[in-house]
Amino acid sequence: MKKPYTLFGKIVFPDRVEDGCVCVADGRIVHAGGMENAPSVGEHIDCRDDYIAPGFLDIHCHAGAGWWAYDDPEKMAAYHLSHGTTGLLCTLYRDVPREKILETADRVKKLMLQGSNLLGLHLEGPYLNPAYGSGSSDCQGETVDPGQYLPIADTGIVRQWTFSPEVAGTERFLRDICQRGIVPSIGHSAASPEQVAQAAENGARIVTHLFDATGTSVSPTRYDGTIEPSFDCGALICDNLYYEIICDKGGVHVRPELLRLAVKAVGVDRIVGITDACTGDIDDNADVNFVNGELMGSKLTMDAAARNFYALGFSVPEVFRITSLNPAKAIGAEKERGSVAVGKRADLLVLDQKLNLKKVYQA
Repeated sequence: MKKPYTLFGKIVFPDRVEDGCVCVADGRIVHAGGMENAPSVGEHIDCRDDYIAPGFLDIHCHAGAGWWAYDDPEKMAAYHLSHGTTGLLCTLYRDVPREKILETADRVKKLMLQGSNLLGLHLEGPYLNPAYGSGSSDCQGETVDPGQYLPIADTGIVRQWTFSPEVAGTERFLRDICQRGIVPSIGHSAASPEQVAQAAENGARIVTHLFDATGTSVSPTRYDGTIEPSFDCGALICDNLYYEIICDKGGVHVRPELLRLAVKAVGVDRIVGITDACTGDIDDNADVNFVNGELMGSKLTMDAAARNFYALGFSVPEVFRITSLNPAKAIGAEKERGSVAVGKRADLLVLDQKLNLKKVYQA
């Protein structure tokens, strides 16, 4: 059992920053707020010049420290924990074989039982439009086969599963994964607004990396001088979706103007910061990832992504809604994670005024 403690500093709540203290006992937050009514709990730790914030949640992450999730999920998870990610989904792309997915699910399950920061798997495919995403030139598409996907869905370890709504047969797939409590995501897609709306009505909850690896169902345009509604357009006019954003420093994945458009359309509370971290060519001066000249995810950690959102003008509470609370809500984990609140897990971060990470506390 971990020792109780009390942190004194600037507490980041979803709607404000407040001077006070956070008291922790048995891995749970027992007080968060002003010091006048605070109990005396454990060691007192002075962080008064720093922020006390919830741990990051990354629901879309393929790799870390040079390790793919399917190679060594333990080392990958430990690397991201050192950067403040206290809740992590291992993302497996469409090119990972079924047998490897099942093997990784078993390894992740064991790590979760040991208290890892891993929360399960996010499967990105294989039922994706073969024209969109890294490696699309070599992708032939997959036939939707319940005999292939149900054994994976039944492992109980898959938390999120991305598919393209326009792929034939995904109607039953969507129904089957919803019945098993798996959160459906849509992406790598050129689905029409009607197809997107139908998927959302039938249970889709997340848009996989908005503005990346997507297109339009009508190409070329039907009339000279006009544009057609894209997959992203169709997604942004839905009322019940969360939208993943890869916020790299240079705006390579998502241009700042497009991020502002998304926020204006759906509000901050449905934007989910992700890393989409992969491994690839080494370039220490960039937080994007290239393989043979092709953009393939990022080298981001969630603390770097948080600083990037902050640099674009988001307030500190907004940054932590985007990187902690919103992803928790997107996968249905908000009762335990995502904010500094009494009763929740004491997954806490201490950061300086520029959001540089100083300390990670894991429940």
